[in-house]
Amino acid sequence: MKAIIIDDEKHVREGLLLLAEWKRFGIDTIFEAKDGEEAMQLISKHQPEIIFTDMRMPKKDGISLLKWINKSGILSKTIVVSGYDDFEYMRNAIFYKSFDYILKPIEPDVLNETLEKAVNEWKEQALHQKRLVTTTTKKKTGIHLIEEFVRQNYQNEINLQEIADRFFFSREYISRKFKQEFDETITDYVMKIRMEKAKELLENPHLKIYEIANHVGYQNEKYFSKLFKKLIGLRPNEYRNRKVKVK
Repeated sequence: MKAIIIDDEKHVREGLLLLAEWKRFGIDTIFEAKDGEEAMQLISKHQPEIIFTDMRMPKKDGISLLKWINKSGILSKTIVVSGYDDFEYMRNAIFYKSFDYILKPIEPDVLNETLEKAVNEWKEQALHQKRLVTTTTKKKTGIHLIEEFVRQNYQNEINLQEIADRFFFSREYISRKFKQEFDETITDYVMKIRMEKAKELLENPHLKIYEIANHVGYQNEKYFSKLFKKLIGLRPNEYRNRKVKVK
C-alpha cells in the first residue's frame, strides 16, 4: 500500500513519518508534498490508498485538495491533520468525505488507531468494489454465453427454464438482462436468426420451402411462410424469385 503526507511544515511531515506504524499496516511507500498543488500531481501519478493532509497550506489549501479528491473519485482514505480546531475546516472535511480529523500536536496512539481504521475500511471498500466488478463481469459474460447458446441452437425449441437451469440464473433475470443487452426478447432474437438463415437458404434453388422451414426450426411450412411474410414483407417464394432475378 502507498500513503502520502501533505503539509507545508517539514517537521510535521517528519513527525508523521516517525510516529505512524507504516509497516504494521502494510504501507511500504510514503510520498511527501508541501502543498495541495504538488500533492495533486503525486496522487494522480501514484494513487495512494491513504492521504494525510494539512488544511492551511500555500498555493492550494486542504479544502481545495479535499474537493478535488472527492470529485476525482479516487479510491483512497483521507485523514486531515490540522493545528486548527476550526468549525469551517471540520465542516468541509466532513462534506468532502474525509475519513477523520486529527488535531496537532499529534498523539501517536490516536494517529495509529485512526490509520488502522482507515486501512481496514479501505481494504473492505476495495474488496467490495472487486466483488462488484467480478459479479458484473460474470453476469455480463453470462448473458453473452446465453446469446451464444441461443445462436447455436436457434433451430431447436428454446426453453427459458432450460436456459435458466443451464446457466444458473433465474428466468426473470435472463429475460430482463437479455432485453437490456440486445434490445430484443429471446423469442424475437431467435425468430430474427431463423429468418436470416432462411433468407440464406432460399438462395439455393434446389431446397424446397418445407425443407428450409424444417432446417430453421419450423415443422409447419404454412406457419413459416406466414411468419416470413410478416417479418420480411415477402412470401418465401417471392423472396427467392427476386433474388434469382437480381442474380
